[in-house]
Amino acid sequence: MTTPMILMGLSYYRGGCVICIDYSVVASSSYMRLYTNFDTLTGAIASIILTLIKQGFDPKRGYMFGFSFGGQLASAVGRNLYPHHVIQSIDTCDMAGPGFDPIAVDHSKAGRHVQCFHSSRDKGTFVYSCHRNIMLGSCGLKQPSVASQLHLGSHGLCVDIYINTFDYPFYALNSTPPECYTWQKAAKIPDGYTVGYEENFDSQVTGQIFVPTSLHYPYNLSKKQLMLLAKNNG
Repeated sequence: MTTPMILMGLSYYRGGCVICIDYSVVASSSYMRLYTNFDTLTGAIASIILTLIKQGFDPKRGYMFGFSFGGQLASAVGRNLYPHHVIQSIDTCDMAGPGFDPIAVDHSKAGRHVQCFHSSRDKGTFVYSCHRNIMLGSCGLKQPSVASQLHLGSHGLCVDIYINTFDYPFYALNSTPPECYTWQKAAKIPDGYTVGYEENFDSQVTGQIFVPTSLHYPYNLSKKQLMLLAKNNG
């Protein structure tokens, strides 16, 4: 269900041609088999994009999205193409940590604007080197809604939340919550700033962005709820 919903969102808000990479044959047996094929998959996808570029695809108008292992792939493909070809925008959802951490990778080299959503401590990466690192829920480590969405877990909820940002406002806090540790500089957040897919990336807002989420669908907080939370944090 996840892929069709993202396709619908991108098709409606972005337009253009959307290409999905299917590596389910490799992913069907085990995560370890998938992980051992990471370099092969990276090379194959980069080769496809290079072919598209030769046929007229402009990477300056390109966008990539990846969830979990796919997030690591999107970053690796972008870095594989760099510096000869630079993808304009990349969004990732809870990029996988197991097998990849703690190796320091500069994900900001993957594209001109790399925006990474973080939602779990058990499956997500702790490498926060994207231009934007959006820390969902409790410091990007846990989502309150996992209580009612156990089948998704905090990791899987990242994609649901990302899909919902197309239609619902997910407001960012103006400052780092006191219980959250900052690995990267905190972004300077304008009042009323919302996160999600961004056609025109605001390069002034970079660093860590903290976005609290709620217990129930669509998992966002209202402005009033956000103000109360900010007041309590203060």
